[in-house]
Amino acid sequence: MPFTVQQLIESHQEPITVSPQDTVQKALTLMAEYDFSQLPVVDEDKKPLGIVTSESILHALSNFGVSLSALLVFHAITKVDTYSSDEDLFDLLDDLKNTYAVLIVNAEGTLIGIVTSYDTTEYFRRRAEDMMYVEDIETTLKDFIRAAFHVSDENDQQKLTAVITEMADTDFRKKFQKALQHYLNRLGRSDVGFDKIASEEVYIKHFSRNGSIQSLDDLTFNDFIQLLLHENTWPQFSSVFQLQATAVRTLLDGVRKTRNDLAHFHGEISSQQRNQLHFCINWLERQRQAVLDSFQGSTNIPVLEQEVISLPSTGSAVEPAEEEIAPVEEPSRPDDSRYAPLARWLQQQSLRQEKITLTFSKIEEILGEVLPASARQHRSWWANDSVGHVQSRQWLDVGWRVANIAMTEGNVTFARIKEREKSYIGFYSGVLQELRKVAPFQVREAGPDGLSWMIIAKLPATGTQAGFLSYAFAWHGRFRVEFYIDAYDKEENKRVFDQLYLRKEKIQAELSEKVGSLEWERIDDKRASRIALYHSGAITDPSGRLAELRTWAVEAGIRFQGVIDHHLSEVLQDPA
Repeated sequence: MPFTVQQLIESHQEPITVSPQDTVQKALTLMAEYDFSQLPVVDEDKKPLGIVTSESILHALSNFGVSLSALLVFHAITKVDTYSSDEDLFDLLDDLKNTYAVLIVNAEGTLIGIVTSYDTTEYFRRRAEDMMYVEDIETTLKDFIRAAFHVSDENDQQKLTAVITEMADTDFRKKFQKALQHYLNRLGRSDVGFDKIASEEVYIKHFSRNGSIQSLDDLTFNDFIQLLLHENTWPQFSSVFQLQATAVRTLLDGVRKTRNDLAHFHGEISSQQRNQLHFCINWLERQRQAVLDSFQGSTNIPVLEQEVISLPSTGSAVEPAEEEIAPVEEPSRPDDSRYAPLARWLQQQSLRQEKITLTFSKIEEILGEVLPASARQHRSWWANDSVGHVQSRQWLDVGWRVANIAMTEGNVTFARIKEREKSYIGFYSGVLQELRKVAPFQVREAGPDGLSWMIIAKLPATGTQAGFLSYAFAWHGRFRVEFYIDAYDKEENKRVFDQLYLRKEKIQAELSEKVGSLEWERIDDKRASRIALYHSGAITDPSGRLAELRTWAVEAGIRFQGVIDHHLSEVLQDPA
């Protein structure tokens, strides 16, 4: 049973109670004194009879039509359920959905506690905060280990994985060999020579973690301790910490035990354990810059305080180069995350911008709202977690990761995910190769540049340019082929969109059902507009699904270009 009622009440004081013959005035006075909204009602043997609440008192006054002085507690008692301290906490939580509180009794039925909705909320809030401190410590240790291994890109795992695997296995291998020797001694076979080659073969076959470690996220907290204190890395850490390895191990072992207590629901952690968590993260944070400087030089990056980089302004007299077009605008959807504006902002940055540092204030300006308090208090809030953190999924989905957090200075450094750029280049290179073989129109000569989108050709193919045929990996796990309407003039862009929209039925009919249905995105708050075909797909999909997506992209692109090019040419010839 992971949670018991006892865990909620073990630190509570003896409950304040009233008897059924007490006056309601006395009950209200006690409620006001202790800031309670209810009190248990007990008999002379301290057996619970129910509770009296401010609401039950109001109901009694209203229904009896008497003054406060005329009411006794038993006139306003509300029945509630009772639980023993060893019962499952989650059964109690079901009750609290429909009542003010529940009462806790011992084996003799005597009242020993009261649990309210506030108590349970505070209990789980405290546990969540404790786990965030543990995550902060783990995140900091990961950063220190990356610095020690000189790994600049989180996705460059080859060297990191090899070294981590070898180092993480070292202590386990020694323990295994000692265990074998102990086994032989217990059998009275100490005279048998210990065959290290044979023992190594057995260890590798049955215990080695080689191949099971793909990244730092696959390691345990104990692994982090071993790596930090390993003979290959500790000397440099020691020069920064100026402590003996045993002292650092004592601190981190204490955190590890607390982490296990929290993860395995071993009751409420003590105030000493909680203080140790706070001490550890504060101590590690004080060492952060010295550690990073010691292993890989200063990581300071100028903080961006400039205005948001913008696309060319509406009605620009000078026609920008093709590379300045970035078809990444996404219409807002009701289910968009509150952090989507940050992802949009990052997505619109120039390819030349590989790292960018934003203050918390600048991020709030981009979001249009205040960051949650945990973002300013906990490093783990910024972890690149694509599963558990809705905020990090936003920047990861557009090819950026958090590279550094300076909590004291209040800024965050984002860096492009190099591995993601390689994936985009590989995907679009395959699409271009196939298009150049079969496309009846002129395909761009330049190769892909590592962005999530790529311009394929201008539209229309001849005459005045009104936009581009392009591909893009969009949000929400979708890929599109599109006519990105941008003649560098917002009014003209919307006119072209509206004229084509009048032909919506005809255009859709000319497209094969095989390639899908068009989506019409006028995007009124932006200069450009879009007409697009969508297909499910993300760059992180398995290779087989990406191959299918490339096939669709080629077929849909050719069909789409032919239909749109024809109608667009007619619209442009008729300026009305």
